[in-house]
Amino acid sequence: MADVKKQESLSNELASKLWECANNLRGNMDAQEFKNYILGLIFYRYLSNKVEKHFEKELAEDKITYEEAFNDPEYIEAIKEDSLESLGYIIEPKYLFSNVIKMIELEKFSIDYLTEIINSITMSTEGQPSEEAFASLFEDMDLNSSKLGKEVKQRTKIISSLLNTIDDINFEFEEAHFDILGTAYMNLIGLFASSAGKKGGEFYTPANMSKLVARLATVGLKDSLSAFDCACGSGSLLLEVGKYIKFFHI
Repeated sequence: MADVKKQESLSNELASKLWECANNLRGNMDAQEFKNYILGLIFYRYLSNKVEKHFEKELAEDKITYEEAFNDPEYIEAIKEDSLESLGYIIEPKYLFSNVIKMIELEKFSIDYLTEIINSITMSTEGQPSEEAFASLFEDMDLNSSKLGKEVKQRTKIISSLLNTIDDINFEFEEAHFDILGTAYMNLIGLFASSAGKKGGEFYTPANMSKLVARLATVGLKDSLSAFDCACGSGSLLLEVGKYIKFFHI
């Protein structure tokens, strides 16, 4: 019960932050376009955090930081190889989310730098098994869109505000088995589905309904080889099923 309450609390916190993000873009574009930028930046932070946590653990015995290792000729090739093998992508230390936040604080950040970061992450996956997934990961986030502002300075201000808001989101959800990306996606769809009219109703299933159907479908089951949703839209139902049973990987 405590774990459920923890998840509900974190979910409410996340929803509140996401709504704050949306309000930062309000008036600039249609509601349905909000989520492309918000999700894209959340993905970026999530990927960046994974890199930092991974190499903090991997380099602990060497007593060297990720940035120091990346700039050391004796480490760099092994670092890149490990990152691609373990994570599927590379984010250079200068491109980490935490460093971008520092740049914003020092008023040295530009939206053009974020474009450089996204291109670097995507290019690092070329020729890798992860290439296909990353090829479309950020494609809906048009950082050159005039809806963000006609000038670079205007676009930079809006994206900086979004990055700062996302920086306030608690990503330390492991202890509650909290799916940050899945929950972020579903919250955003829920927030903006109503503004999309009929189209929104075609792919958004209320969270409570997904939970009920998933629970009924898994009664008496502890594990499964697979799950199938013949009307899969956002995948919310499949995500819910995964919370109640374990899947075998063959």
